[in-house]
Amino acid sequence: MVKVDRGRWGRVFSPAGLVLAGLLFLAPFLAVSCDAPGGYGRAAPGGTTTYTGWDLATGGTPDVTEDHLLPAGQRRDDVLPPQPLAGTVLVVVVIGVLVAVGVGRARTRRGVVAALAAIAALFLLVNQATVRVLVEERLREQLSAPLPPGKEIGDFVHDQGGFAFSLLALVLVALGNLAGWVRLVRGPRDGDTRAVAEG
Repeated sequence: MVKVDRGRWGRVFSPAGLVLAGLLFLAPFLAVSCDAPGGYGRAAPGGTTTYTGWDLATGGTPDVTEDHLLPAGQRRDDVLPPQPLAGTVLVVVVIGVLVAVGVGRARTRRGVVAALAAIAALFLLVNQATVRVLVEERLREQLSAPLPPGKEIGDFVHDQGGFAFSLLALVLVALGNLAGWVRLVRGPRDGDTRAVAEG
């Protein structure tokens, strides 16, 4: 027989999930696709411009498909200003990790981490929507050819896996800690620390 201690599992799951959400900022969050008419920014037609979460938070230079870079004299601006909400998400994640590791009282820890993860998830969603609008507006200004029939500007701007998985990690941390907080508020019940048959 092996005991499953939900409290101990939560002490590992919460900081790990928050750290993962933060690390995913190094992955792609948004991309302007290769079939954008006339290209975009430094990318020639056929090239893709990709923004990581870190690019959005710090105003970094996005990645461009190397073999589709425009000549220096033809390049247009593709750097976005630092996005305050993206930076705030990272700050909230760091605070959440510190709370998850440093606060001993389970009810307080669970409640605060759940709230912080939910706030970070909300800010991440709003930031992504804001950035999409900024990129779409910039792409519209840079169009050098008509849009294909039936296409809109938004069809060339796509959310990427880094954003989706970071959001998922935050939501799971928020829901897991919320469930734990509710369980603690209601009081201990049979099965909170339960024995399961091994194998």
